[in-house]
Amino acid sequence: MSAMPSVRASIGTLAVLGLADVKMAETPTTAYLLLYSPSGCSAGCAYCLQSSKLSRSSSGEKLGRITWLPVDLETIKRSWKRVFTRICLQTVIKPKFADETLKILEAIRSFEPELPFSLATTPVPRIYLEDARELGVDSLGVGLDAATQLLFEEWSKPYSWDLYWRFIGEAVEVFGKGNVYIHLIAGLGESLRELAYAMKRIYGLGGRVALFNYTDVKGVSPVDISYYRLAQLARYLLEHGLDPDIYIDYERRMVKREVPLNSTVEAFYTSGCPGCNRPFYTESPHGPLYNIPSRRLLEAYYKKLREELRGIGVSL
Repeated sequence: MSAMPSVRASIGTLAVLGLADVKMAETPTTAYLLLYSPSGCSAGCAYCLQSSKLSRSSSGEKLGRITWLPVDLETIKRSWKRVFTRICLQTVIKPKFADETLKILEAIRSFEPELPFSLATTPVPRIYLEDARELGVDSLGVGLDAATQLLFEEWSKPYSWDLYWRFIGEAVEVFGKGNVYIHLIAGLGESLRELAYAMKRIYGLGGRVALFNYTDVKGVSPVDISYYRLAQLARYLLEHGLDPDIYIDYERRMVKREVPLNSTVEAFYTSGCPGCNRPFYTESPHGPLYNIPSRRLLEAYYKKLREELRGIGVSL
């Protein structure tokens, strides 16, 4: 059997496996892996530290606020422990990256045959999606990121806006409704109404939204917390089949009607594939906690969260 390929792993993932010594305010519940490329991703997304525009500034070791270190899968195999609830493999664009992705999935399945698997990718031919599903991928992430076509182009996303939307529809056909998670970044210049419209379009296609706050190259998020709480609430309403237009005044940035859900606080947890908590991927542990990664941290942050929500007309 040929040698296992190398990947990047988040520093939190390595720490959980005993391969890194770092203090963590919260541990990841998913094992986060990333395709390895010494030159980063050939796409030029202007907000991504893996992009060809920015990877040199971080030696390719940063994505979001997190450090991702190179490690061969043989090392991960030797250190592997059933301590995660899911594995997530994220891709970068490079020659034959789709083929390499399948090889990595197959290699991981040789030592971890059971855990649920997520794959995050840019558009690829349908045959790769079908092959990934055969290898146990049950949730697909798609990094649309921008809420409008204009912003998609301004931030230099690869491929085309229309191709992404066609790919989303095709991915839902392969993985089924509710199993395709479209990544949207709040704070790229969109209005709250535009962000909600993009979410509604995604849910209308049978997809779901994984919401992120924009973080600049220094790891700082300039996104207004009230804006982000409303975006989280819009996503949560759609998760429950409700139209956010009815409950949110987009221009005044306020909730205009009481939300008929008992567990509204769940809107403010990290959103994404089942079990994904990606702690501090786009926020500092010192706050504000845009995406709350655990019940323990929710309880610690609860007083502050109540203040944030009071400002948009929501009481807990």
